[in-house]
Amino acid sequence: MSGIQWPRVKQILDGAMERWKTEHGRDAKMRGAHEGRISWNTKEDLATSSPYDKVLIDPDKVGNGRSAETNLIRILRGPIGGYRRMPSGGPYLTREEIEEIATWIDAGMPD
Repeated sequence: MSGIQWPRVKQILDGAMERWKTEHGRDAKMRGAHEGRISWNTKEDLATSSPYDKVLIDPDKVGNGRSAETNLIRILRGPIGGYRRMPSGGPYLTREEIEEIATWIDAGMPD
């Protein structure tokens, strides 16, 4: 087991939004800007979020070493399909933070 659990993933994502808010001086426009649903209040919310009609974590890519193929990891690492790297305009998650999330997905998204 990776040791990474849901509370750490939520902490990383919440921290990214706090850094974004500090840098940009306002709250992010999460829903409207993403043309779809995005939330991480729970891991189920994150798993089923689908901004731009693209599910962030395809269940077929969980627990089998395929986290790099998920839209969540792809959009955190760089732009995909014409969409900017997220969070838009940075500050971005560190390589280590993204790897923690990827490790969590590869481990089956443990609670």
